[in-house]
Amino acid sequence: MTKGWVKSFSAVMALALVLVGCSNSGKDNDGTGGAASGSPSAEGDQIVIGGAIMNLGWPWYQGAIDGMNNYSAKSGKNLKLQFEDGKFDINTQITQLENMAQLGAKGIVVFPVDGKAIIPTMVKLHEQGVKIVVGDYPQSPDNPEDAVWETFVGHDFKEMGKAAGEVAVNYLNTLNKDNPNVVYLSVPASGQASVDRFEGFSSVIKEAFPNAVVIEEGDPKGDRNSAQTLFENVLQRNKSIDVVSGHNDALVLGAYNAAVSANRDKEVKFIGLAGDKEVLQYIQDGNPAWIGEVLQDPVVLGEVALEALMAALDGNDLEETTPLPKPETITPDNINDYDWQSWSWLGN
Repeated sequence: MTKGWVKSFSAVMALALVLVGCSNSGKDNDGTGGAASGSPSAEGDQIVIGGAIMNLGWPWYQGAIDGMNNYSAKSGKNLKLQFEDGKFDINTQITQLENMAQLGAKGIVVFPVDGKAIIPTMVKLHEQGVKIVVGDYPQSPDNPEDAVWETFVGHDFKEMGKAAGEVAVNYLNTLNKDNPNVVYLSVPASGQASVDRFEGFSSVIKEAFPNAVVIEEGDPKGDRNSAQTLFENVLQRNKSIDVVSGHNDALVLGAYNAAVSANRDKEVKFIGLAGDKEVLQYIQDGNPAWIGEVLQDPVVLGEVALEALMAALDGNDLEETTPLPKPETITPDNINDYDWQSWSWLGN
């Protein structure tokens, strides 16, 4: 991890402490000081905290788990973290949240499978007294009163898309083409998060190349195999493709594998998002097909999300959104500045 990320983490942790405003902080029921009544303390009974992970098939979410474990270890609280892999299936994740509540979880950090379907379950758990923090994927309730989570802790997905778009533009500028063809693979089930990433990406491309053809292809499953099949069809329909990016690395790797199989990987450049060991190794090894990787630090996400949840359990009021650092872009020019081989969440 670069020094820049270390500084960003320190800034975010300080910001999080500011954002967690004091409604009962430092006072119990009689206002004399000490922990708020019923709030978790450094001693006493074990506190069960759930971590509902969208999909551990994407290594990035292991980083979020690492971050939550990091915060737990240094919190001084008697926490038991229970993590569940939603496997990118909304019904699985709903069952997992219900089970967590039945097993006595006082609070849950939810990394939702999509942008809406989990909300009724969160409302039910909120009515049972379970505190909830939403991480990574913002939710879009039909009714404002259904926004029962304490705060949303997540990255700016539009900025993430823009960062990938800037990498694409830097390459497209070398082609002397007025109307390049660009493909972006999205995950419709991810709701607004998917929309924001694509809009950020396409807006940067269109600003630099008004005549560019930006093709968005939606992958309902959102995994490498399905993305490979999807991109095989895209290759058959398009004789020329200059750049490919997508919602996450699994999709872009699937597209790359399709291009290799079709013997077209020499003509297409690929930009990953989120973080994957294979992508970073391609860039490190100088594979000419890979021109960038856009990263948001998942460890910081996990730490800040659990910190926010514990503050809510202590009786504090949180802001609607807890911001995180802007994305960083790894390219062949700067990859040696990153100690990515030491990032345990990549499976290194």
